[in-house]
Amino acid sequence: MKPLQRGMIFGLVVLLAAACVPSAAQGTDAPVTDTPDVNVIVEQTFAAMTAQAILTPSPAQDAATRTPAITITPTSAPGSVSGALSYPSEFIPPLRVAAFSVDGYNYRYVDTMQNQATYQITGLAPGKYHVVAYIMGGERAGGYTQMVPCGLSVDCADHSLIDVTVNAGEDTPGIDPADWYAPDGTFPPMP
Repeated sequence: MKPLQRGMIFGLVVLLAAACVPSAAQGTDAPVTDTPDVNVIVEQTFAAMTAQAILTPSPAQDAATRTPAITITPTSAPGSVSGALSYPSEFIPPLRVAAFSVDGYNYRYVDTMQNQATYQITGLAPGKYHVVAYIMGGERAGGYTQMVPCGLSVDCADHSLIDVTVNAGEDTPGIDPADWYAPDGTFPPMP
């Protein structure tokens, strides 16, 4: 081995050994027993980066009129809808209960088992939804329509879906998709 190579190897060993020896500022009396939580570190890092981004002024701004360079809008916590299930029979078949956003862009659904009497659809962004239940493998559907609060009476003829408001972080209960009497094509197709 050449003297230069030995010198480089010796230098690396010295650097590694020095890195392993704690400095006086680190202290050597107490063993390290607290392992940092990576999730906490990531959350704190993002919070610091967000605060930094908000407080950093644009270079083109005058010092007297500085405003945040960006504005961050917090996202709302999701909400949910829930209710009772029914079917005009002696049993309730397996259903797919769907919540369609009124704007027509998003939906979420939950599949139920035979004779399941209630449902809940979670993870809904705040907004207005229509709720429809579909027979799994079938073509019938029941909706939460104007007929439901009317008592499903033959005197009620309005099969239009009711706009259901979902608020951030809250459940909207009592949304029962029980109108199984609407004409074909009244409700959106099953997702």
